[in-house]
Amino acid sequence: MAKEQDMLLSLITGFYKWQGNYGKIPDELYKGMLLFIGQTAPSKAQPPVDLFHLLQILHRPSKEWGVPDLKECYPEDAPLLEEYVGLSPQADEFLNLHISPQDAEQQNMYEILMYCKEEGRQLQQEYALIRTFLSNPQNSIITSFQLSEFAETFTDLQLTNLIKQCYEEITPIIANFRKCPNCGWTLEYRKDRWRCNKEDICHLLADFENLSSFDFGKERVLRQLPGIQRFVLLPGMSELRIAERLIRKGYEVELYPNVDEYDLSVSVNGKRVYLDVKDFRDPRTLANFFNHQTSAYLEKYKGKCLIVVPEYRSLLFASYRERSMALLNETAQEYIEMIMENEIELSLKKVFL
Repeated sequence: MAKEQDMLLSLITGFYKWQGNYGKIPDELYKGMLLFIGQTAPSKAQPPVDLFHLLQILHRPSKEWGVPDLKECYPEDAPLLEEYVGLSPQADEFLNLHISPQDAEQQNMYEILMYCKEEGRQLQQEYALIRTFLSNPQNSIITSFQLSEFAETFTDLQLTNLIKQCYEEITPIIANFRKCPNCGWTLEYRKDRWRCNKEDICHLLADFENLSSFDFGKERVLRQLPGIQRFVLLPGMSELRIAERLIRKGYEVELYPNVDEYDLSVSVNGKRVYLDVKDFRDPRTLANFFNHQTSAYLEKYKGKCLIVVPEYRSLLFASYRERSMALLNETAQEYIEMIMENEIELSLKKVFL
């Protein structure tokens, strides 16, 4: 499986860099193509003869590529590239799982986490405030003044700068977008409809009939980076929703305890359990996340943490939890207990009996 992962990582990293500069083909893309040719050699599939041919192949579902055992690390029905989109949502998830976070699109959040966790610093309250801010749909598109107003409440200049780097300016092109009725981010018109980021999960969760434009007057307008929207805002919305519901039910809830060791700490009558929200498009990708971890890493989940899958994932994959649990290897099965979001309260009642 290491060969398949290396091939995918080279291809995705290469395309990611190429999107930023089409004038030069990155070395990673050439390496990925050579690995792809090597992987297809044992099968009857025709290997790509040039980069154009490779692009055509990668627009098809991965099960048609002719790479044996690829399904163990990448969804069978997913392409690597999509027309009008570029790298597919599944490719983004693969990159998020396998590349070092500081090189991925959400590197800024990773740097904030590492800065707040640094020994001798342990900025728990600051980290929770930042994650909560970035998880609020009202803050997915904001003015430069609003961002500065929040970021500069922190006296640490480095932390202030890291927060600001989670956003990009869209003032010159704001008229091209509409406001997402689910997460508040920018909708872009592609493939004959308005879409929110690559995956467009929001289309299943809100009414897209009457969309509104952004009206910020003459102010500078910023939006969260696409990686922040996908890997911080969307799961964060679920985390905040769960926290608010449990607080109303009388539970004591702490967000991102121990500087993000878990997503939520839930307590009642001196007993405590942790929740971790895992928001992956495909149940196999979620299972692979745990399958690739060491026993030492998985130990933090055993008997004290429930893995929570946002309910909307079942709209794309029926029996999402059951599928993902069935794909866990023996080691991961020993440590992981997974539930859907709508099962939280019943599961907590059993824990706190």
